[in-house]
Amino acid sequence: MSLQDLDAFLSQRETDSALAATLAEPLSIEALIELARGRGFNITADDVFSAQAREDADAPSVELQRRMAEDSRRLRHFIQG
Repeated sequence: MSLQDLDAFLSQRETDSALAATLAEPLSIEALIELARGRGFNITADDVFSAQAREDADAPSVELQRRMAEDSRRLRHFIQG
C-alpha cells in the first residue's frame, strides 16, 4: 500500500509548484519520508528503493548506461579529492 502512497505523493508535484520545487532539490530519504507523512502519506525507505528499482527495470539500457557513467564520474572526482 505504501508504494502506492509514494506514487500518489509524487504525482502531487504536477499540481503543487512548492512541492515540485522541494523535490527538485536533493533530499535525504528521511526528509522525503517526513515530507510525505506531513501530507498524509505513509511511505518507508523500502518503498523508495522499490520505486527506484521499478524505474530502473522500466528504463532502456541506454539510459541505465548513461546513469552508470554519471555515477562513475562523480565517484572518480570524489576519490581524487
